[in-house]
Amino acid sequence: MPFMLPASLTFMATLAMGSFLTRMQLLWKYGFDWSYTFRLAAVLLLSFLTIPLRMSERLLFFKRIKKEVLAKPPVFILGHWRSGTTFLHLMMCSDPQWSYVPSYQVIGSKFSELFEIPFFNRLSYAMMPANRSFDNVSLHPNSPQEEELAVADRLKYSIFHYFCFPKAVDDLLRFTHFKDATKKQLTCFKVAYRTVLQKASIATGRRQLLVKNPANTARVPLLMEMFPGCKFIHITREPYVMFRSIYHFHDVMTKYCSLHAVSPDLLNSNVIKFFKMVEGQYLQDRDTIPKGRLTEIRFEDLMQDPLGQVKRMYEEIGLSGYEEALPHLQKFLAAQAEYKQNVFKPCEPNVTRLINEHWAFAFKEWHYPMRNEDGSVMVAEEKRQ
Repeated sequence: MPFMLPASLTFMATLAMGSFLTRMQLLWKYGFDWSYTFRLAAVLLLSFLTIPLRMSERLLFFKRIKKEVLAKPPVFILGHWRSGTTFLHLMMCSDPQWSYVPSYQVIGSKFSELFEIPFFNRLSYAMMPANRSFDNVSLHPNSPQEEELAVADRLKYSIFHYFCFPKAVDDLLRFTHFKDATKKQLTCFKVAYRTVLQKASIATGRRQLLVKNPANTARVPLLMEMFPGCKFIHITREPYVMFRSIYHFHDVMTKYCSLHAVSPDLLNSNVIKFFKMVEGQYLQDRDTIPKGRLTEIRFEDLMQDPLGQVKRMYEEIGLSGYEEALPHLQKFLAAQAEYKQNVFKPCEPNVTRLINEHWAFAFKEWHYPMRNEDGSVMVAEEKRQ
């Protein structure tokens, strides 16, 4: 087995290999807790040492990337983190008609073109853990990945910086939707995001891109402006189960990346804010999507009938090639037969109360039953109170 960094070092290394200037600007704005001085020093050192790599990519590949034209408008998979976006993305990407953002391009995004060179290609394997630490999903340098980390590598206007600065959640959540962004912030994001997708197109055969990024759930108008004709697939999940899974995700990511001390109460509050902002913004913007360019699915329905649901989604947004994709989808599902999802204990009464208070819109919109603090299903009269 080749050498691989442990997941904790991989997250920290990925965080560190973006722009040194960006890291300094974020530190100046959001600060850090002194207990994380060693982690901060390691991040800054690695960011500084990789400056020559970032300069090399710009010198060698800038023109090729800049002139890349996407084959077709992308298809965007939307849905909050831990709603099933990864499973849906991996399953659909088994269909060879799709291009996607490969995992190696989010590790050191600003020099990932160098991974075409054999030495750096071997390095990408060493930097990639075999599995994601928060859900044990298999990882590989060429496997499909969400691109928000690559965006965060390039500029400071990304929600992914939250995992380094969780106390700055209210300020960073603005960079999910960019509704109140300055012209400079918006321009920087558009350039960085388009560059990430151009690089992905080059790396994966210049086919139509299938993109999975939960942050995009709040960016529908911006994406339609940037990529006219793009289409959307939205997935959601039972809110109580999703809360537990999101909390676990935040807990693991902040444990590996944070420069702020966090408490369970802070994580509870941040999880509530994330979902309310991201999915609430999606529901505000959903009606602006033209007919035939959006399909929605619940994770539970996808797991019960994955092939039938994928076929329905292809038909609803006018995607061709389902019959040709079917053998690949079946092969993917067979390979997933032994995978075990995380199992979490039921929410505590105070957490159930928080979810019912702040996420009530999700239960109503996607037809999930609300529960009392003791776990029993609410009757209609209780929901109205």
